[in-house]
Amino acid sequence: MSGRSPNANSRNRSIRILSQVLFLLVFIALIKMKRPMNWMIVFLGSAILSALFARFYCGWICPINSVMQVGEWIGKKLKIQRDDIPSGLRSGKFAYVMLLLTFMLAFLNMTGRLKLPFLLVMIGLGFLMTLRYPQAAWHKYLCPYGVILRLPGRFAKLKMKVDNTCSGCGLCRKACPAEAVEIENRKAEIDPALCLVCHECSVVCPKDAIAYGLTKPDKSISQSIAEGQRESL
Repeated sequence: MSGRSPNANSRNRSIRILSQVLFLLVFIALIKMKRPMNWMIVFLGSAILSALFARFYCGWICPINSVMQVGEWIGKKLKIQRDDIPSGLRSGKFAYVMLLLTFMLAFLNMTGRLKLPFLLVMIGLGFLMTLRYPQAAWHKYLCPYGVILRLPGRFAKLKMKVDNTCSGCGLCRKACPAEAVEIENRKAEIDPALCLVCHECSVVCPKDAIAYGLTKPDKSISQSIAEGQRESL
């Protein structure tokens, strides 16, 4: 069993929400100061640190994600949000198109040809998308920043992990806003390339089997490789 309690998991989520609010206020302040490009320093720093801490930027800092959660709440209240994601989005190509668009807008802003805070454009698109569709539609299939963070996130040292007490109930899969959880052999598996480190999975886990921490090498895999090498000699 893991040593974490439901209260600890809920506390992590509360701290995350507070972090999102604070960083959203920082972003708004930069907009008012007409220095939105300074936010890219925050993003680039987070992208580098994600090689160690996973995609914490997405779950704890990103203003797009913060606004999207409001959009999701409004969409559900208005009963206009659907549970499914359009099949056309699931190709994964749109995220790369969005990334290219982001680079183009950034270049136009830096050269003075266009004065348009492209992150504000992304916030607006994310909000509108989440009014109608689940958050995963943006996080997994559209977000250009997610494309950048997937690689360092995949190899992060610290990430959400599942221990052997998992029963495979699937509650974490339903709670995940990024479709980062799959159930395999009656155990949850979290893809760190997609995981937002939002702790929604750990909050709903009835076995307290999910926690954020250091990922240790799988000794059984290493042993199997070593045995195979010995047999080949």
